[in-house]
Amino acid sequence: MHKARGKPSADFYIRGIAHRLRYLNDQKLAEYEITNQQARLLGAIRRSVYEGVNISRKFLQERMELSGPSVTSLLNGLEKNGFIIRYTDSEDGRAMQIQVTDKGNRIMEGLDQVFKDSEKQLLEGMSEEEKTLFINLLEKSYKNMQ
Repeated sequence: MHKARGKPSADFYIRGIAHRLRYLNDQKLAEYEITNQQARLLGAIRRSVYEGVNISRKFLQERMELSGPSVTSLLNGLEKNGFIIRYTDSEDGRAMQIQVTDKGNRIMEGLDQVFKDSEKQLLEGMSEEEKTLFINLLEKSYKNMQ
């Protein structure tokens, strides 16, 4: 851990926050029988379907910033638990189509609330100005790492 003026580095805090968010979200999402990563992927699939985007594994890899095998594993879990259905495109047998099931659509409101509650907890005690500054700094740091 690199220390600047006696405080832990930004990396220390960022990793800690990311780990804690994943852990807390996984705990809250357990009642829906879905993991943090699966919930985020399900949300990305649902948004993409509504936007009319052709969903491929490569598209999901890029959108989620995950490896191909990781996306496949998450899709397998979502399909096994009945949140999505995968089928072959009728026009291109090599292409995969994904449909969010009724079960997947029904839990989305609850999943969204879990993520909103986590963000609220993360930003607790900050003024509106501090929240805006914090988000802007995170965005800038994120872009720096691209």
